[in-house]
Amino acid sequence: MTLNPRFAANRLVGRRCQLLLVLLLALASRAVLLSVAWRSDSAALAPDSARYLSTAASLSTSGAFQQGGRPELLRTPGYPLFLAVCGVTGPLGYGTAQVVQLLLDVLLVYITYRLASRLINPTAALLAAAFQAVSVPAMLGSVRILSDGLFSLVVTAIILILVCHLRDARWWLPVAAATLTAGATYVRPVGFIFVPVVTFALLRARRFRGAIGYLLGFALLVAPWFARNQWVAGYAGFSSFADYNLLYSEAAEVRASMAGIPVEQARQELEAIYQARLQASKIEPESAEAIRLQGRMGLEVIRANPVTWAFVHLKTSAASLLPASTGILEMYGATSGGRGTLSVLHTRGPVAAAKYYFGSNPGAAILILPEALMLAAKYSACLVAILLYPWCFRKLGWDSNGLGILLLTTLAFLCVAGPAATPRFRLPVEPLLNIGAAAGAMLLTHYWKIRSALARPSQTLVAA
Repeated sequence: MTLNPRFAANRLVGRRCQLLLVLLLALASRAVLLSVAWRSDSAALAPDSARYLSTAASLSTSGAFQQGGRPELLRTPGYPLFLAVCGVTGPLGYGTAQVVQLLLDVLLVYITYRLASRLINPTAALLAAAFQAVSVPAMLGSVRILSDGLFSLVVTAIILILVCHLRDARWWLPVAAATLTAGATYVRPVGFIFVPVVTFALLRARRFRGAIGYLLGFALLVAPWFARNQWVAGYAGFSSFADYNLLYSEAAEVRASMAGIPVEQARQELEAIYQARLQASKIEPESAEAIRLQGRMGLEVIRANPVTWAFVHLKTSAASLLPASTGILEMYGATSGGRGTLSVLHTRGPVAAAKYYFGSNPGAAILILPEALMLAAKYSACLVAILLYPWCFRKLGWDSNGLGILLLTTLAFLCVAGPAATPRFRLPVEPLLNIGAAAGAMLLTHYWKIRSALARPSQTLVAA
């Protein structure tokens, strides 16, 4: 059916107005939260923020990426460089970085719209953008001194470029994707897990030259940091976080689960064993060999208990799907974090963790109810999209390959989180979850049309 040109033009204008309203909603909600964060010097800070700020200050003052006078190996330079460019050592401190992050997060809402529009349709794209505009972890990520928001923006942009390349095999798109993937990895080393996802998507689409160009471009861009770490510290790796995480998160959770003890106790026991092995082997603390020992010890525990590790890792990864409103409550001073709630969650479950967290202010628990209900609706819609994916998407004229990439990326990032997972770990795939929820909502609202289309094998239904 051909639409009347005037009607089509009016509908286009209407959608642009609706998109503008969504973007204004995103800007206003984040501006309000930023004003709250600026009431206190520590409201926007998390335990990881201090190291980002100190390395950013090192880059600004001496041009060296150091922590405590030693070459920094745990954090990568992407986010500290962003802070340094934003003038973190200037008179406004990290305030400028927060404003830039806020604006970039509004840009992410727009990119979410563009991606959903290409994969599904403009109506679903508006819904996905609206979900992203009111996303609590996204709002928190835009004002906190953490790398999650910047990382999420880059990952979503990579997927948009990849979807464009699958439709139009222009040579420079894989190069752009490789450049952005390397940039994302410099921001957060977990970006490495995105490489096989992109490569698989390119190979599946028979874009063999694109896959080779992507891998070569990525390898060339991350190689300098491997060389830097080897040169300044003798450490043959991109970031020491993997070694640290293996011992103090993954292995500690396995030990706690098998011994029936608190995670913190298991962590202290492993630390004692680690220190004893350092002394026995005469290894200098914080040296490259000491870092490698952390990784080896963690792998020893995991290899000895692979089934327990797999169960514990997947169970604790699910914590990233929980509501993030507690972060806003902490900004307002209604609750306080850093009291070991994550350990209670892993050992005694979500109900006990909620009672422990809200113990001093049980009335505040009501304030997370709106986000909890929205998350339940979004996850249910995502499940509908996954269940109906094999049958309906081709009938609807949607991009099934692109939506498959979204699913694979979401599973990869959610499952890699492990014991360290908190709701902010969901942020890199929050736009993808919102697009999946919009797809599920469209399938539900067009249920009878879809059912009718499925009854006619030759007909393709394009939902408005």
